[in-house]
Amino acid sequence: MASALKMRREAGLPLESAICAYDLASKLGIEVRFTDLPSMEGMYCREPGPTIILSSLRPIGRRSFTCAHELGHHSSGDGTRIDQLVGNQNPSNIDPEEFAADCFAGGLLMLKMAVRRAFNLRHWDIRVSTPGQIYTISNYFGVGYTTLIHHMRGGLQLLPQTHAAKLLRVTRGQAQAEALGWQSRDKIWVVDSLWTGRPIDVESGDFIFVRDQVVIEGDCVVQVRDTSEGKLIQADRSGIGKLSADSGWSAVVRVSRAGFVGRGIYRHFEEEAYEGADVD
Repeated sequence: MASALKMRREAGLPLESAICAYDLASKLGIEVRFTDLPSMEGMYCREPGPTIILSSLRPIGRRSFTCAHELGHHSSGDGTRIDQLVGNQNPSNIDPEEFAADCFAGGLLMLKMAVRRAFNLRHWDIRVSTPGQIYTISNYFGVGYTTLIHHMRGGLQLLPQTHAAKLLRVTRGQAQAEALGWQSRDKIWVVDSLWTGRPIDVESGDFIFVRDQVVIEGDCVVQVRDTSEGKLIQADRSGIGKLSADSGWSAVVRVSRAGFVGRGIYRHFEEEAYEGADVD
């Protein structure tokens, strides 16, 4: 986790907010590629040039964590590593290098300072946090609902064991419904005016609920409906747009194609531009 903090600092990234693991890899000169191999989580190759390969078939939050995990292998000086998709493991059988890479990933994406700040700015007490609050914060850090809980309980020691166990009994869908105030089978990202530090990264077909009345720039996202609580927006096609509010808040929205396969630098290219790019 100290190595993760060092990587953030050396990359000039803020310590108090969320980051994008893919952008960090690119900044470090590491190629990120997406493939559709069903049995693989991720892979790190040091030669001939540092490359991270991720399975596009994994959930979006899991992909982000896996990318940070592979950055841990890079930081540790490891050679080629292939992380296969596996079920629940006995903790005693976990490879120490894989455990270290997981700790690195948690420290890189969810710094204690940043997690505390995210809750404090919203005036939420971590010790009695609700599933809806955890879901909102996990969206901000780009990780899964249960991933954030496990990291806050273990790595950060911010959640009491009993409360973490209670939160883990709630499904991601139930937590999303609590955060929104209604139920939906669709993936809906909850965004508010305290979302800073990184773009809103989603996939085509996802929805974004913004707790503010915002103006949409670009055609990659479209408005679905206005509510008294905010605006529901759908990621319609790959591309880059922007959301702006009268309060002065704004955030870049980046939409990639669902199940995108190819070089990471092209994941937000519009369809026409992507067809003419050197995707290999």
